[in-house]
Amino acid sequence: MTEAIPFVRRLRNECLCIGKKVHRVYKGRPFCSTCYARLFKRRLCPACGNHARLPIPTFDKNAICRRCESAAPCVRCAKVGRPVGLMTKQGPACSSCAHYYSAPAPCGKCGELSTRLTRVLNVDPDLRCCPKCAREGAATCPNCRRHRLLIEGPDGRSRCKHCTEVGESLCQTCEKPMPAGRVTECEYCSWERSFSQRSAILVESFEYAPTRQQFVDFCHWLKSEMGPHKATLKLENYLIFFSFLETHQAGVPSYVSLLNHFDADGLRRMQTPMMWLKVRYGVEPDALMREEHSEKRRIDRMIEAVPAGVAAEALLGYRAFLQTKQAEGRTTTRSVRISLRAATDVLASTSSTFNILPTQKSVTAYLTHTPGQAAAAQGFISYLNRTRGSGLLAEVDGLAKARARTNKLESELLELYQSAGEGEAFERTWIKTALMLLHGVASVNKKTVIYRPQSFRGQSGFSVTLKRQDYWVPSPEHKPTPAKIEAE
Repeated sequence: MTEAIPFVRRLRNECLCIGKKVHRVYKGRPFCSTCYARLFKRRLCPACGNHARLPIPTFDKNAICRRCESAAPCVRCAKVGRPVGLMTKQGPACSSCAHYYSAPAPCGKCGELSTRLTRVLNVDPDLRCCPKCAREGAATCPNCRRHRLLIEGPDGRSRCKHCTEVGESLCQTCEKPMPAGRVTECEYCSWERSFSQRSAILVESFEYAPTRQQFVDFCHWLKSEMGPHKATLKLENYLIFFSFLETHQAGVPSYVSLLNHFDADGLRRMQTPMMWLKVRYGVEPDALMREEHSEKRRIDRMIEAVPAGVAAEALLGYRAFLQTKQAEGRTTTRSVRISLRAATDVLASTSSTFNILPTQKSVTAYLTHTPGQAAAAQGFISYLNRTRGSGLLAEVDGLAKARARTNKLESELLELYQSAGEGEAFERTWIKTALMLLHGVASVNKKTVIYRPQSFRGQSGFSVTLKRQDYWVPSPEHKPTPAKIEAE
């Protein structure tokens, strides 16, 4: 006689009815219909208080209903409200994390292991492919603009299945013809609905009713100016602008307050709401004020970039001197910025740590390499001579300037050769640099140069006509060297 299995032991193991169809899987354990009716009884859920079919208390006294189980956070990402993809022993796994709990299997096409195998019904219903292989042949349908698997129609065009077989259907919103691949809504109505939803969500970011009304008015204006598609994509970028408007409950802020808060760069990014302010409230931008503000911001950044020390003290003193001249009307903010930039470059060429004042050697080296900055640096050098007794001279030997110019042109020509560029723009730049280096032409407008390919003594090059003068320069096929340049 076979010994009966104790009831408690049966409760602690899976269903032992071998060969029967699985009726319910509870925490990874299968149960047939017979065992399900015996072990799951209708009672109140301890979590929500509603009636549900739950395991008997001797089987699982802490059991809750399926709705409460599904409402729990994902056991992997801890997100709430996501669709449940798999109910594990530890709890629900959302649809994005469910594949991590399945064993990897080989793809039917490429053979790579994947936990996200899927069947492509229109290719082979029995073939399980990885996401990469499953989307082979997918592209944007030229009719409905949906990214789908495309098939070739009778006319030879590749479109999605809906657009190929059905063609056109009516939009359920505007009742106008649309590509059948859109299914329910045309593209315009879809973006219009998205814009309405997004604007309704973003308007809740503001506390005060006047700001909310301004934002709603801006949304209507933006959609009429850009259309719902572009307006939907850009609307969120303008929240920071209306957050600033909310801090000014007295009325619409002036252009000065907007410029002080956003700076000139910030207002350039807010051109659309500024246009709305101009249309609705007549707020006109001031180009001169914007340029003045930009110059002051550049000056502040320049001063902040210099570390504290003797050089910073000299630079601050020079700035105060220039500001005094500006207050007297003898200079402009732009000239102040240019002079301070030259002063900063002189200090940087003297010491990268800005811990010493310029010497005659450093000033000469700076003006030799950048002779065009002599006029801008003259003011700072004179200021140092007057206040620090430096005795510096802003004079450079002509031979040293010519040598520095030659070295610079040689470096530019070598960089052009190493870039291995092609095309007319590259050839004109090469010819310009070669004319200035090889023939001593002071300045060349590469747009007005007339040239044609021509060999000279077996070497390829260009015949150039500039200001009724004919020149010849080598082509960038051979590496230029200082020795070769001097020989030519």
